[in-house]
Amino acid sequence: MPQYDVAILGGGPGGYVAALRAALRGAKVCLVEEKLLGGSCLNVGCIPTKAMLHSSEVFTLIGRAAEYGFRTAGQATVDGKAFMKRVPKVVEPLRKGIGALLAARKVDVVRGRGRLASARAIEVETEGGKKEVGAASIVVATGSRPARPKAFPWDSGRVLTTDEATTAADLPGSVLVVGGGVIGCEFATVYSELGIPTTLVEMLERLVPPVDEDAAKAIATSLKKRKAKVLVGSKIVEMKADSSGVRATIAGGETVEAAWALVAVGRAPNVEGLGLEDLGVELAGGVIKVDDRCRTSVAGVYAIGDCAEKLQYAHLASRMGIVAADNATGHPASDSRKVVPIGIYTHPEIATVGLSEAAAKKERGDVRVARFAYQASGMARAQGDMEGGVKIVADAELGEILGAVVIGRHATDVVQEIACAMRNELTVEELAQTIHPHPTFVEAVGEAAEGWLGLPIHTMG
Repeated sequence: MPQYDVAILGGGPGGYVAALRAALRGAKVCLVEEKLLGGSCLNVGCIPTKAMLHSSEVFTLIGRAAEYGFRTAGQATVDGKAFMKRVPKVVEPLRKGIGALLAARKVDVVRGRGRLASARAIEVETEGGKKEVGAASIVVATGSRPARPKAFPWDSGRVLTTDEATTAADLPGSVLVVGGGVIGCEFATVYSELGIPTTLVEMLERLVPPVDEDAAKAIATSLKKRKAKVLVGSKIVEMKADSSGVRATIAGGETVEAAWALVAVGRAPNVEGLGLEDLGVELAGGVIKVDDRCRTSVAGVYAIGDCAEKLQYAHLASRMGIVAADNATGHPASDSRKVVPIGIYTHPEIATVGLSEAAAKKERGDVRVARFAYQASGMARAQGDMEGGVKIVADAELGEILGAVVIGRHATDVVQEIACAMRNELTVEELAQTIHPHPTFVEAVGEAAEGWLGLPIHTMG
């Protein structure tokens, strides 16, 4: 049985980053992956959807060409097959790049389905049979998979998860998106932006429930502007499918028909069949229980990413991978995982970090909110995208930043400054004192901070 210092089970954005970090620390490393390097994020999630979203945005911009001083010959049309052919062209070089990095750092990659044989060994079912990989430390990074409610007719070929939607050969003629969370709203943006008849059904009373209400309102407004039908507080009680499409019945009697149903009602952590129970690895709330060092209840076994964290984001998995790898190689590291920036790549783009305004008021009571609208931003006007702005929520007395929302172009880039400030316990006043480059979108952060202090420069009041 080959022996390693660190063995990682799963090659997604948490697992491969853990492998590279451990190798950089001088460890002998093995990575076990059943499918494709990069995991769901790279192959059927984050990257494919962003490629699709950028393409749909380009289509919208073509329709606005006259605003920017261009004449076009006729109206642009969508070529669904060409649209979807672009997606793997974006993904494949990145996947090859991960393989090249692992090879360069001398990480051994074992292909097959793995499970924990013990706290010091992974049993792998490979094409050539079973083999064991021994290691002083093991990192479980098995990720998650799309939830597939049993009530839906999956065998029809008309009901898809995001896995199938990102790898489809063509676009649908019409679509029913089930689920108004981050993923559902992003796909609804793509399809509606391309002029595809789109209906989004969400069981709860608003879209993206955990996110600040301002963000939810912006997404709903955007989808309706693109002629998507948005039904919140609506539950699908029956769905049937045939060769022509799907027909869903909503509580109350309304029916929705579409060529496809895209189900985006959450993701389930991959914790089954890993041998966790046999080893006594503790689970909590459906995920592997870990501390701030990513240690499980069993010494020498770590867990990271979607299988060990309720917040299912690739960047969080990567950070956990670094923390786990450092600890596994004798370099103590910890992270409270309280400051996690979140991006929603709808149009307009949404980014949040920390507490929503409602959650901050509930937790702290006396908070102060400041906003700066992109209507007053020179860069936003120069680019013709003045929708949205920056909102900062902070403790009214101390100026401690509790949360923020950015709506508009480059929102996820802009929010990172606020995340960095929160991570390092900077105050709103210190944000205001930071010189921001001009013209940029990020200078709106400084403007909002000045407004919070009662000293707004470019806004009235």
